[in-house]
Amino acid sequence: MKHLAVLGLLAIAAPGQQAVFQSETRVVIVDAVVTGRKGESVGDLTAKDFRIWEDNKEQPVRSFSRETGAPGEEPRRLVLFFDFSGMSASDQAGVRQAAADFIDAAFAGGKRPLLAVAALDESFRLAQTFTNKAERLKQAVRGLKIDTSPAGDTPVAVAAQELTVTLENLARNLGALPGRKALVVFSSDGGFTGAQNGGMAGLAQMCNRSNVALYPVVSRASSTAEAQTAGIAGLDCDQRRPAPRNGLAPKLQPCSVPDDNGLNALAGATGGYSTFTTNDLLVQLKKIAAEQNEYYVLSYSPPASRSEACHSLRLKVDRKSVVLRARSSYCSQRPQDLLAESRVERDLEKHAAAPQIAGAAAAIEAPFFYAVPGVARVHVSLEIPTGMLKFENQRGKLQTEINLLGIASAPDGSVAARFSDVVRRSFDNQRDADAFKERPLHYEKEFRIAPGQYNLAVVFSSGGTKFGRVETPLSIAAQDNGRLAVSGLALGQETRAAAEIGLVASLLDQSDSLVANDLQLVPSGSRTFDKGGQAFCYFEIYAPGAVPLSMRARILDSSSGQTKWDGGVAGVDRPSSRRDGIPVAFGLPISSLPSGSWKLEITVIGGSDTAQRAIDFKIR
Repeated sequence: MKHLAVLGLLAIAAPGQQAVFQSETRVVIVDAVVTGRKGESVGDLTAKDFRIWEDNKEQPVRSFSRETGAPGEEPRRLVLFFDFSGMSASDQAGVRQAAADFIDAAFAGGKRPLLAVAALDESFRLAQTFTNKAERLKQAVRGLKIDTSPAGDTPVAVAAQELTVTLENLARNLGALPGRKALVVFSSDGGFTGAQNGGMAGLAQMCNRSNVALYPVVSRASSTAEAQTAGIAGLDCDQRRPAPRNGLAPKLQPCSVPDDNGLNALAGATGGYSTFTTNDLLVQLKKIAAEQNEYYVLSYSPPASRSEACHSLRLKVDRKSVVLRARSSYCSQRPQDLLAESRVERDLEKHAAAPQIAGAAAAIEAPFFYAVPGVARVHVSLEIPTGMLKFENQRGKLQTEINLLGIASAPDGSVAARFSDVVRRSFDNQRDADAFKERPLHYEKEFRIAPGQYNLAVVFSSGGTKFGRVETPLSIAAQDNGRLAVSGLALGQETRAAAEIGLVASLLDQSDSLVANDLQLVPSGSRTFDKGGQAFCYFEIYAPGAVPLSMRARILDSSSGQTKWDGGVAGVDRPSSRRDGIPVAFGLPISSLPSGSWKLEITVIGGSDTAQRAIDFKIR
């Protein structure tokens, strides 16, 4: 078998009526770990067993699934973070050995989680990006710098502040990755001692924003006297966690870490727990790893809110004698709405709600890709005619500004997602501005939405006087984790090297938006291609288990349905490090086809399961 070379919306109004924008419907994802009294996973719960409260108001569960770490599922991500300051040499050696043994255990039996190694010595250092290569991870652990400085060289409060700020920044970057993440922090008693309550609260809040569960692994002070000197009154660890009553998520005190240390509240608020290093540290690490492979994913639609705010979360499971852990808050964010509540946005909403609008036309494409269970990401591409742009002379430069508002609305008129944006361009002279106007303006935006049927409309303006609108239907089927699935199909005329995006890129080892084999598709807002040019297709496969995958691409005549090109059956290799889905990209043979209307059909086969997706395009 050959193998493939992988390279907001208007509600419908009755005549004479003006459509009304209703509240935005968002989705909050909550991961819940449920174990028995002895730490064993409880895996037979259903959606009816869970209840969720936001700000003490119960919310209906919208979607529910159980993650088991089975092959084909989104890989679990776990960061091993080392802060050796204040830790004895023997404890440092013990922690390093336990971490190396844990890495071997994590990949036993063919498991393929994604682990990363980070450290705080003179400054933050990412020793190893996320990988499923055990030897690379162990080499990174072995290469960690041993801290030989005497305890007390750095004031406790300063060291604690440095640690909490570093962890907060790391948690912020981990927020770009999908799903639940675990951050295991190896530190000494003094690592967190002296941290201000505000610093602890800020770290917990950032972990909850980013869906990061924090697991502090604390090395004992060498004596009770030393602990008291550091501000910690006697430490007592019995290695037992109390079972909550009636399945309510408790304020965890897994190892009787003193309350003034703050670790109980910090770890429990994020859905993790704290522990001391002991002779059976490897056993404790295995328990942490097991939790990443056995948890439930629930979602609900929060009450409408146009402002950024943090809200308390409370979960309950209707079963006795179980331990439930989940993050205690989430923070609503509106990074996609740069024009929120401004006069410009109100003007755009007014034009979007009008039954008819005269103005510039644009081309739009909006393929979808599954992000996590119950959530899809939609990649919007627009081609906006530059003839409508209004240029102004500012400080000797010709400048233009485009304001955009996108609204995705459900059939009942409710707004399921929205975004707004501002695009600015500046030119030194009229010649450069005229050259820019020879081609449409290409614009891309990505937003997240729950599966469903929607109408996506994007309204844009330039100079406050020239308006345009484009819309397209948006149909996103719910993803069944147990079935083979294919994303929407993205078409484009060019590719580019995947761009670096700072720490997130280094954690991922690559940018993960429309990327296959380090090449990123530039998606087009138009499905019309020149016969003498080139065209590419990108999509993602979501395949449970480890069954062999193959695909077949065909191009059909849109009128007759006859096959004009058949790429044959090709095997699809699973990448060693999976992201949201298995990325596939290939070129279309448009130079061998006559001008006309065509249909690209993609069929993916995985065992006895088949999934198919098709898209129309034109060649001129």
